[in-house]
Amino acid sequence: MHALVLFSHGSLLCGAGEAVDIHAERLRQQGKYDRVAVGYLNYSEPLFAETVAALVAEGVDRITVLPYFLISGYFVRTSLPETLEPVRAAFPTVEFSVAPAIGFHETLAEALFDSAIHARTEERWRDPLKRAARACRPSPDCPLYGTPGCPKVPSLPAREENLHV
Repeated sequence: MHALVLFSHGSLLCGAGEAVDIHAERLRQQGKYDRVAVGYLNYSEPLFAETVAALVAEGVDRITVLPYFLISGYFVRTSLPETLEPVRAAFPTVEFSVAPAIGFHETLAEALFDSAIHARTEERWRDPLKRAARACRPSPDCPLYGTPGCPKVPSLPAREENLHV
């Protein structure tokens, strides 16, 4: 079985992984891979090694790692190989390949143009941030946890003016 793993940095901010999760689901629906999953470098769950272990337990023997980054900067050139090395050692029968970062893909220009067409007025540009906050889990590691901007602490209701980008 062949799996595609979207490798992303992760974030301490609530709901930051929503976009990569949505893209993973879109890729699953295309059916071009037996499995599509997300694995994070840090901060978010599941970590890359946990994702690989779960896929191998399901019978996956080939994994394509797709860096969910625009450019091949530090996290692609340094962090990804450092993260992949112990995983390869732990699963020597699994064939790993790494795709390039998505920054120069020809269809990205069309996606950027489409995004520009759907630009929002100033009073609505924070809507995606508010939507992402619905995916939050209470976490003391989050910089917003316990503040008035935290959408998941019942005693401190989130207010739009505290959701800074």
